[in-house]
Amino acid sequence: MMQKLIANKKIVICACAAAAVAIVTVIALLMNREETFRSIMVYDVEGSAVIERENVGAMDAAENLYLESGDRVSVATDSSMRMKLDDDKYVMAEADTVFAVEAAGTDADSETKISLEQGAITNEIQHPLSEGSRYETSTPNSVMAVRGTIYRVELYVDENGEQNTKLCCFQGKVGTTPILSDGAYGEEIMVPAGSELIVYQDGTTGDVKDIAYDELPVQAVENLLGMMENGQDVTGISEDALSKLASETESADEATANEAEQSAAEETLTAEAAAKTDAESEADQETDAQIDTDSKTAKNTPARGAGEKPKVPAVQTKPEQPAPTPKAPEIKPPKTAEPSNGGDTGNGEEGSQDENGGDNADEDKSDDDKKDKKKPSKPKTYTVTFMYQGEVFATQSVKSGEKAAAPVLVPAQSGAWDFDFATKIKANTTISWK
Repeated sequence: MMQKLIANKKIVICACAAAAVAIVTVIALLMNREETFRSIMVYDVEGSAVIERENVGAMDAAENLYLESGDRVSVATDSSMRMKLDDDKYVMAEADTVFAVEAAGTDADSETKISLEQGAITNEIQHPLSEGSRYETSTPNSVMAVRGTIYRVELYVDENGEQNTKLCCFQGKVGTTPILSDGAYGEEIMVPAGSELIVYQDGTTGDVKDIAYDELPVQAVENLLGMMENGQDVTGISEDALSKLASETESADEATANEAEQSAAEETLTAEAAAKTDAESEADQETDAQIDTDSKTAKNTPARGAGEKPKVPAVQTKPEQPAPTPKAPEIKPPKTAEPSNGGDTGNGEEGSQDENGGDNADEDKSDDDKKDKKKPSKPKTYTVTFMYQGEVFATQSVKSGEKAAAPVLVPAQSGAWDFDFATKIKANTTISWK
């Protein structure tokens, strides 16, 4: 009996131990899942950018919008966009930039790839990657791999029409592997902090040299200045010098833009002046042709015989009339609102004045009729704001009386928008996720 009790106790102890192990395993898996979640979030948009997603289509980028691996991003002219991967990797895309982003794996073996198709991006990896992780940026003619650094990659077209890659390493080091014209990979070149390298379209490279900070565009300079203000080190230039360079670059860009606007305005004025000159020249030619025709008509008119009344040419001005014989003054009736075009009340000149007066009245009446006609008013437009956890998820502009549409993306896997989308919008509306 005693042995049976001891055996039962051993079974209970083993069962409890097994349950404890199972609970610890589940907790570990859950914690590991939270830690290894790969997130890609848009956290700043200036201007406009478009996200293209397979099987979904295109959508406007907005702050706090989560991207998916494989999304393609297009940043518009005079715009910029910043996104955050996980909690320590940042990508800053400049104007006229197109790239695709891929993110997979876990914290222990994460794989991040930015495929740059056009424009320029600055990458900031704040913490060194684990041994099994990889972060790279690729262009059509090179692949750049890093473990923890700040660097900028730009695709540009030179004077020969060839597309080259320019790499600037601001912190750490970047391993650059050229892609040759036959598709094979060349030897990796290490680019240290404070240096830049150009990889040409055919896979050949220039020399590794110091970064020409004064040749960077204003958006790149402002990105670096923001990182330095947050405590990051940038090799080859001080924060004061970078701040001064940002001001000078911005002033130079404004001057260039003003010159372009002035040049466009001058071209417009020149075109208008040329068009006006052509119109005046054409009018002068028509006048000369009319005068020539009148001269020929006068030459071809036969001389009148004795006692024959003179014939007045149709295009000639009215000959002066002899002074009329004085007559006794006659009493004229008061003028009515509309002048009569009937028989003459005086000489021919007075009749002409009455007729002109009638034309002016008609013109005044036509102007009044035009003033009475009201222009159609433009329909009002209201803003529909979508909120998620107290933050703006997306916005829409909807004309008065029309319906809002639910965003293509949703902020969470569970829940719904607290709104009936069959409702017509007649005021600014806020819609929350519940």
